Amino acid sequence: MRVLTYIAWPVKAWRIPDRHVKLLRERFPDIEFVHVVTEQDALQCIEDVDVSFSAFLTPQMVGCARRLQWVHSSAAAVDGLLPVEDLARRQIVVSNSRGIQAIPMAEQVMGGLLVLARRLDTTLAAQREKRWIQDELCETWPWTLAGRAMTIVGLGSTGQEIARRAHAFGMAVTGVRRRPEQPSPEYVERVVGPGQLAEALRGADVLVVTAPSGPATNSMLGRGELALLNRGAILVNVARANIVDQDAMIRALGDGQLGGAVLDVFDREPLDASSPLWSLPRVVITPHSAGFRAAHWDDVTDLFSDNLRRFQHGDALRNVVDLERGY
Repeated sequence: MRVLTYIAWPVKAWRIPDRHVKLLRERFPDIEFVHVVTEQDALQCIEDVDVSFSAFLTPQMVGCARRLQWVHSSAAAVDGLLPVEDLARRQIVVSNSRGIQAIPMAEQVMGGLLVLARRLDTTLAAQREKRWIQDELCETWPWTLAGRAMTIVGLGSTGQEIARRAHAFGMAVTGVRRRPEQPSPEYVERVVGPGQLAEALRGADVLVVTAPSGPATNSMLGRGELALLNRGAILVNVARANIVDQDAMIRALGDGQLGGAVLDVFDREPLDASSPLWSLPRVVITPHSAGFRAAHWDDVTDLFSDNLRRFQHGDALRNVVDLERGY
């Protein structure tokens, strides 16, 4: 069996380290691992591999992959595997690494939310200026998460980890997901489908976006949807920027409908220096890094290793993707 490892993201954190490729070779001495870092080399090598461990495949690569039976994405998203229709038509199984980043992303969400709720952005700015601002904090009081309503759009593995933590803070959590009839965690107060999005948004103090990107979610949160939130609500987006209408979000931040935002994703990345988001008050910006952590590749490699053993023995794979839905 031959396995291609081609994980050459432009972002350093998402490139598989050499030591993890070495670990795979040690774990599977009977398998030939072909490790490449360029698209050209991947195109040449994919012709005679059985498995591809990658987050990106071009149409030309898929067309050349005569023996390919299974693709495992090192990411949760599979929109870099193109064209998925060809993979589906050829019955090439696709699995992903969903759940690997759920906990760090959940902690990032709660951390950013606490920064704004407890006015830590204001106090840290004052600290740098050596100002004591007790009286100023009485003008825009910090607020507690306890007793507040959170709506999570996208109640998958990441959304559920966020809900778990929000519930522990005493928040009432509503989840929106494609299949609301599935059993819901005890720490989620209610679960609704996309058709009840307006109901889920109405009266929310915090809106968290963790939904996958796709035709059904593109620009699903615009001016009208943001207007349903409680005035001064906080928006958190750690999913994909295109799910939220950025212009509508900026207007809502400017007129006070949104009281703040925690943003890890943007229409264009890196975020342009001219973007008004840099200078808007009460906006926490992180560089698409919510899933970063030191143990990331340990966990991704362990997941792929488990799936590779299953593949060898003909057992069911973990995290198989429905290619029609894209997740």
